[in-house]
Amino acid sequence: MLRRRISKVLVANRGEIAVRVIKTCRRLGILTVAVYSDADANAVHVQMGDEAVHIGPAVADESYLNISTIIAACLKTGADAVHPGYGFLSENAAFAKQCADNGIIFIGPRPESILAIGDKISSKVLLASKAPQVPLLPGYNGNDQRLQTLLNEALRIGFPVLLKASAGGGGKGMRVVRNKEHLEEEIKAAQGEAQRSFGDSRLLIEKYIETARHIEVQIFGDMHGDAISIFERECSVQRRHQKIIEECPSPFLTPSLRQSMTSSAVAITNLISYVGAGTVEFIVDGATGKYYFLEVNTRLQVEHPVTEAVTGLDLVALQIWIAQGESLKSFLEVHGNISMKGHAIECRIYAEDPGNEFFPVTGTISKFSVSDLTGVRSDSGILTGSEITSYYDPLISKLTVHAETRAEAIRKMASVLRGVELFGLAAHNVGFLGNVIGSAEFQSGVYDTGIVGRLMKIESSVDMSKRLSYGLVAATIVGWHLRRVKTRDGPFRRIRSGFRNVPHKPQTYQLQDSKGTVYFVEYTVDDTAVSPVFEFKIRSKKEGKAGEVAEMHSGTVILTSATFNNTANSYINGTARIALDGVQRSISFSQSDTQIFVHSKDWEGYFQTFNINDVFKSKDSSGAGHDGVLISPMPCRIISVNSVTGSKVKPGDVILTIESMKMETKVRATVEGVVTINVKEGDMLKAGEVVALIAPLK
Repeated sequence: MLRRRISKVLVANRGEIAVRVIKTCRRLGILTVAVYSDADANAVHVQMGDEAVHIGPAVADESYLNISTIIAACLKTGADAVHPGYGFLSENAAFAKQCADNGIIFIGPRPESILAIGDKISSKVLLASKAPQVPLLPGYNGNDQRLQTLLNEALRIGFPVLLKASAGGGGKGMRVVRNKEHLEEEIKAAQGEAQRSFGDSRLLIEKYIETARHIEVQIFGDMHGDAISIFERECSVQRRHQKIIEECPSPFLTPSLRQSMTSSAVAITNLISYVGAGTVEFIVDGATGKYYFLEVNTRLQVEHPVTEAVTGLDLVALQIWIAQGESLKSFLEVHGNISMKGHAIECRIYAEDPGNEFFPVTGTISKFSVSDLTGVRSDSGILTGSEITSYYDPLISKLTVHAETRAEAIRKMASVLRGVELFGLAAHNVGFLGNVIGSAEFQSGVYDTGIVGRLMKIESSVDMSKRLSYGLVAATIVGWHLRRVKTRDGPFRRIRSGFRNVPHKPQTYQLQDSKGTVYFVEYTVDDTAVSPVFEFKIRSKKEGKAGEVAEMHSGTVILTSATFNNTANSYINGTARIALDGVQRSISFSQSDTQIFVHSKDWEGYFQTFNINDVFKSKDSSGAGHDGVLISPMPCRIISVNSVTGSKVKPGDVILTIESMKMETKVRATVEGVVTINVKEGDMLKAGEVVALIAPLK
């Protein structure tokens, strides 16, 4: 077997996976080339690469999915290998072939393997004929993709059914359909999303198992005909069919079931002489214990860190080892037999709003930090000051913990999530991840892919309304302290903060939450002592309630310490120690002239944000809209206009279809009336723009 040493790797990806690959290459003494679009010019992975090449506009089709541009970047920089990461071109056979044709090593499987097994339809056809021992789900995977054929096949299989993009992954192009009424609409939506995400609109249809567990097996094959499995990963905690929490080992598998599933995975690997890293995914019926082949991902998985945590392996290094023509046998001779030690859990932190159907959010990160405890790993392409745009997946970080037992790993992850400081976005999912980790269902180990849906119906154990007073007081004191620091060296430095000609007149700090409620924090302060003492009273006034002011809380609070860590854009970041009602707590904050984010560890990963002195902000300007006024819920692109100006609509009718971060969302009528459309197909919008108006029928 011809061996070829790799000296320079171009990483054909972005974000955390590009950072992850570059770190291993550095450790191995391999030079790296980063690529970037207009939107990523200042991204972390660009700064980490030994070289970086601009490859086009922000739109992925014109940059990260542009094969010719990436091949040209390889030739320009002399890169002798490409690591595709995950997503984008990682499972594109044409890209792998173009690399080979240009003498560039593709760190992944051969093009023919991707074609044979990476496509969901062709893989099932292959296994049905060549590996009948591998169980398959009932479904349709034919080449006839006419709408009527897909409708007929779904009816034949019986509801509920799962529509899946043949070329897809990451939950893109997937829909659960439970009745005939929505079938045609969902087929068209899945086809459109699949085409935009993968350039391939083909679908397959499977019987949907209600109590399904999603368990996958890590496999590796080499150029010498050998293949191994490296245990399993439990991936059943999902939203929108995309994993958000993974663990290894699976709490569900018995030794015999593990042996059976890993044997099936290795049989598939050997069937196609697979080379490199791959993952064989299975659906396991939680009620019966039977498992069914789902798909093969012909790439490194997002969740590979949990496997690395329990085995001590570097899977990227193993990919490079195999790509250079080395054997698994020689690898095992060096590293010994692979075994599992302890338990690992990974949580994916996303810029999304769990309270709004996990819609992605955009913005600039004003502060981001995680725990540096032993056994905690953070994979991220984001730093304080990074921007989350609407062009790409909103993944911020993957947090992985490792401990001796599953119970210890759960406790460690819960602690790490409580300590995450992530400010600058209107929402993120850290608190929700903490809810899942802390739930009795997850902790029992007896859960399935429906766990997120069930937990969304249960009110969070963290009642932030009960901690609202603490957040308001903390925000007020931080604001006071920042003002005092700013005037220390000014002409009024000898005048005490809050000086009044009328001594009993209190200071008032006005804050407003995202729902439009205005809070008045009246306070007096004695700052003659080392630790300033505040006497305060909080009143609130809900939007639209003219003159109606309710008293909420009063008491004494002491500022025991405050520090400023760094600044990001227009924000000042820091920490403070505050004693309220006799209990001291540490808080972290990020404040600009108009907004403040406040976080405390005992808020279980949640945070509070307030606008400062912004009592006139209207509901429209906050992006909520009134009945009959339809607005864009996020930065997005209009992919179809489903109604016309002057037509009559009723509540629930689809008016527009938008796309953001590759996720398709329908904008529906909220009232009955006559619609006026304000946008056209292809328009790029900011969050909160009015897309349509509905005049109610008289």
